Amino acid sequence: MSAGMDVSLQPAAVERGSDAVAAGQTADTAARITGSVGGVLAGRTEAIETAVACLLSGGHLLIEDIPGVGKTLLAQALAASVGGSFHRIQGTPDLLPGDVTGTMLPAGDGFELRFRPGPIFSNIVVFDELNRANPRTQSALLEATEEAAVTVDGATRELPAPFLLIATQNPVEMTGTYPLGEGALDRFAAVVTPGRAAADDEVDVLTGRRGRTVLQAVEPVTDIGDLLAARRVVADVYVADQIARYVVALLEATRQHPRVRLGASTRGGVALVGLAKARAAMAGRHYVVPDDVVRVTESALSHRVIVNDAGSVGAGRDIVAECLDRVPAPTA
Repeated sequence: MSAGMDVSLQPAAVERGSDAVAAGQTADTAARITGSVGGVLAGRTEAIETAVACLLSGGHLLIEDIPGVGKTLLAQALAASVGGSFHRIQGTPDLLPGDVTGTMLPAGDGFELRFRPGPIFSNIVVFDELNRANPRTQSALLEATEEAAVTVDGATRELPAPFLLIATQNPVEMTGTYPLGEGALDRFAAVVTPGRAAADDEVDVLTGRRGRTVLQAVEPVTDIGDLLAARRVVADVYVADQIARYVVALLEATRQHPRVRLGASTRGGVALVGLAKARAAMAGRHYVVPDDVVRVTESALSHRVIVNDAGSVGAGRDIVAECLDRVPAPTA
């Protein structure tokens, strides 16, 4: 889109070379992570890039698809590509909130209690099959995903920085599952659906050139210091008023759609802008253009749209795609 290069969408001090250099360094960090994950997961470029955008913007990611298409593998490959602490949690109906957040245990032989941190106290947490965990345990994640902290026994404890939750769920297998509530879904910056691999990519998996067989060989391509620096760069990416009004118009379009009972929230707009800023930095820019917004809108808003015909699979994505077609992108 040629309009994306309009000078009016750039900050007034566009001549500042430090911003461009920082964006370039962030783009390099993102490219290394994307390449590392792509070496494991075949043919899922868009899903991988959205996952990296979540990592850089501080948003959390929900990977939703049928069994056997690499949901958990995507999450684990991303975690393996980034230095720092990592834990995987398997969702089960008997999983308790304390199994995730941590519990108070006796200290020695006395009556004093000490806190034993749960697996949520990690830089990257993969919660596999989140919808198999009961609603109480799902609710234990709300504070963690919103405030990067958990409260146990009246004491609030901050999680490590950076903190990223990557959850997976299977949307077609409903037996023994607990659908995520709207509030829980709204905590995820993006939802991606990797989809089935193409034939050539499946050949790579079957021959061992891609897939779980190479996961153990993945080594970190960046460290926590570089990741925190990249997040600061993304946070400083410039968003013009025209871009912000475009996002607000998209939010309003979802709310006014005739098939929608409840449209995207303001939190959805914040997540959308954050992902767009990450996309801009991943492209080596320190300002957002309309294409950055377009590329992340479906993954950022589709799960926040509550439709009247709730049984319609993929209705949220269809509605958001319609809103993208109807709302004109800024040109100046």
